[in-house]
Amino acid sequence: MCDSIFNKLIYSRRSFQVHLKQLNEILRDADVANAIFPVVRGHRMSETQTERALTELDVPRAANVAGITHRAFPMQPLLCNYQGEIWSEVALLSA
Repeated sequence: MCDSIFNKLIYSRRSFQVHLKQLNEILRDADVANAIFPVVRGHRMSETQTERALTELDVPRAANVAGITHRAFPMQPLLCNYQGEIWSEVALLSA
């Protein structure tokens, strides 16, 4: 009886430690995604381009960071007129 309870406690503790490690990794990924977002948005990088850049920089869990970056901060599509000109450029010319 005591062995069974002891084994359950040991298993629960290990399980808790694994979940805590996973949570810390996710929080770190979210911090990195938040930090790189202005660059990603400024260069209008795709998720694939972001992942490739992070991989080249040896960022751990690059695919997860790129995914978080693009899901948490979705990019708005560029508004273009019928000739394909970007509205922001048109607005600057008419000002």
